[in-house]
Amino acid sequence: MDFLQGYIPQLYYLYNSYNTTYHPYIAPIYRFLLLTQSYFYRYLFPALYPLYTLTNAALRSLSSDSPDVLTIIGLAVVLFISMKALDYMRRSIIYWISLAIRLGMYATILGVGVYIWNRGLEQTIEDFGWVYGLLEGLGDEGQKVGNKRATGSRYEADRMRQAKAGRRGRTRGAGW
Repeated sequence: MDFLQGYIPQLYYLYNSYNTTYHPYIAPIYRFLLLTQSYFYRYLFPALYPLYTLTNAALRSLSSDSPDVLTIIGLAVVLFISMKALDYMRRSIIYWISLAIRLGMYATILGVGVYIWNRGLEQTIEDFGWVYGLLEGLGDEGQKVGNKRATGSRYEADRMRQAKAGRRGRTRGAGW
């Protein structure tokens, strides 16, 4: 019962501070946390108890005397942890993307090999020549369509420029 004497003021303060509607639900959690940490250090590891009291006092004085230092330290810790988490996520994403690309490359190489095996070398070369000619024709056709659109745009721009130049002084709102 001797160990309870140190906790009675803390429990009294806790009871008076957090006596709200939710007190029956919250109080056992706080009581468990307060009792567990100090009990752990005081009775299970008595050699660590002086270190616990020293760090506890130092943290309490840091938090009450200069909250700016504690805030900066807390932000630095949060920044460090978040950078580690982001680095882990980046490495994970890079791994999965490179794995997908490698699997795709191996599947393509395997597919081309199976295609050559089934069709024969001469027929495969003819098929690839046909596909190359098709793609080249599509590229030429796309260039023709692009040139036609560019010519139409140039023609439209010239027509608008000439129309503006011819209407100066006779447009709506020019003069009163």
